[in-house]
Amino acid sequence: MKKRIVSFILAALLICTLLPTSVFAAGIVASGTCGAGLTWTLDSEGTLTISGTGAMTDDYYSNVPWYSSRSSIKSAIIESGVTSIGDYAFYGCSSLESMTIPNSVKSIGDYAFYGCSSLESMTIPYSVKSIGDYAFYGCSSLASVTIPNSV
Repeated sequence: MKKRIVSFILAALLICTLLPTSVFAAGIVASGTCGAGLTWTLDSEGTLTISGTGAMTDDYYSNVPWYSSRSSIKSAIIESGVTSIGDYAFYGCSSLESMTIPNSVKSIGDYAFYGCSSLESMTIPYSVKSIGDYAFYGCSSLASVTIPNSV
C-alpha cells in the first residue's frame, strides 16, 4: 500500500513538472490602453503592468481605465518606455503596496497617488523632473521616498 501511495505522489509530481509554467501563472483579468502607445494589464494577483512607449493619459480619477478595479491593485509595474504617470493615475488605489517606476518617467501628475494608503515606500528615479499637486496626499503609510543621485 505504501509503495502505491509513493508511486502515485511521484507520478503526480512528474506530471506537474511537465506542465507549462503558464498554467500556474496569474491570469489577466482586465486590460486596455492608457495613452497613445501605452497598454495596461491587471492580473489575478493584483499586479497592474503598464507598458509601451509614451505618456500616460491625464484623466479625471473616475475615467482612469482601471478605476473600477482600483481596490484589487496590490502592486504596479511601469515598464521602461513610459514617460509620465498621468493625473489621478492611481487615485484611490488603497491596496497598492509597491510600485516600480523606471528611469524613462519624466513626470508624475496631479493626484497621481492620492489616497494610496497602503503604499509604504517608493523609489522615484532621478529622471523625474516634476511632481504634480497633491501627488502623494493621503499616502498615510508612506514612510520612505528614495530619490537616487544622478549617475
